[in-house]
Amino acid sequence: MRETQVRIKYTEAMIKKLPKKNQKYYVLDSEVIGLRIYVQITGEKSFYLQRYLKEFRYSKKTKIGDWPEMSITAARKLAALVKADNVRGKDPLIAAAKRAEEKTVGDVLQEYISKKYDTNIAARTKHKAEKSGVNAWLLGQSNDAKIIAIWKKHREVLNIVFMQLSKVNTEHVLEYHAAIAIKSNYTANRMVFFIRKLFNYAKVKGYYSGENPAAKLKKQLVAEIQDHHDYYNTINMNKLIAAALKLSKQHDKRTGCYAILASLFCGGRPQSEVFNLTTDQIDLENKCIHYKKTKTGQWTRPITPRMVEHLELIMKHRSNGDPVLYYPQEDLRHDYLFPNSNYGLLRRGKRGLKPCKLRHLKDVRKLYAEIKKVAGVEDRDVKALRHTFAVFCVSQGISLRVIQKYLGHKSIQTTEIYAAVTDDFVKAESDKVTAGYAA
Repeated sequence: MRETQVRIKYTEAMIKKLPKKNQKYYVLDSEVIGLRIYVQITGEKSFYLQRYLKEFRYSKKTKIGDWPEMSITAARKLAALVKADNVRGKDPLIAAAKRAEEKTVGDVLQEYISKKYDTNIAARTKHKAEKSGVNAWLLGQSNDAKIIAIWKKHREVLNIVFMQLSKVNTEHVLEYHAAIAIKSNYTANRMVFFIRKLFNYAKVKGYYSGENPAAKLKKQLVAEIQDHHDYYNTINMNKLIAAALKLSKQHDKRTGCYAILASLFCGGRPQSEVFNLTTDQIDLENKCIHYKKTKTGQWTRPITPRMVEHLELIMKHRSNGDPVLYYPQEDLRHDYLFPNSNYGLLRRGKRGLKPCKLRHLKDVRKLYAEIKKVAGVEDRDVKALRHTFAVFCVSQGISLRVIQKYLGHKSIQTTEIYAAVTDDFVKAESDKVTAGYAA
């Protein structure tokens, strides 16, 4: 093997440009004596440390890492630690590697993801949404323009994923939460809870021994309904209802309008609990809905008289053979309360045209935007319908225990959030009255 004896100060750009040759060769580092980077015939590059062991009186070459997985800084640090221990006649390469190459949050994240999500097809399917959220907010891998903008603006804060475990403290996590909360309080909370999971996992694996920086933050995080921007007041709620009823007279918009109204009348989660309702879940006699599988498990929830009226209207349309809300029994959409009119139609995807397989309504973004425009109300996410229902119930003096049943909350503390919001609103309005008096 032909060896190059020139010492060069390593840089990432220099190492990247090192060409592959017919035989492997190495380049010496000018900063740390004994540190070399070998270039294989295949072009792969690895850091090696050549050192003399006094105790055994021979020179030894040991691989310490591959480039670019191991950075130049880490390689130099590890080499220096090994050489320092070498003076004492020891060969502590493994121990030194642990000290120099302490795992980062990103290292643990990748390991956790591979074990939790990538082990089998079932796991990948089950946790697809969660994995997507993790990639977006922890790794910055997203197509959402708003998320990309937040990453660019708060890059230093969101780069917590590149920090070593021992360097992360509670303040870092709170700053991380605050940056994400600009777009979504809910997502910010989820990501902090996920960071807590990562540190618990790191402790179990022996990567980390300190206190979990996200362990005691639950009570300090912004609540799901932190302010008054997540729901509509009574006036705007009635405007939404009027606009939805008006647009429902249009044949092609009836299903979507009725689905949105159902979310507002029962307080169910639109995407996971309302849009996919089937006729066998509806129990008008006992005034309840039997949810088969929700975020909080299987539930039988009571429904309001207004929701009963709405469901009776839908059932009337179905019994009359409404082609929008009712399909023949042989059609797979037959049992869905809000069937998808696009089912079976060809649509363009990444791999060309393919038929739509979704049998029930899912995407109402365009219609919901039109309803808000007709109503003349502020722009709110579709989740605001559930929040609006909850706050309206509180304002009407309905017991929190009853509201808890309507919403399907496991804990009464979650329901109490809405009561706090209403109290804050009353206080804010009272302050306006006080300010209106002349001094």
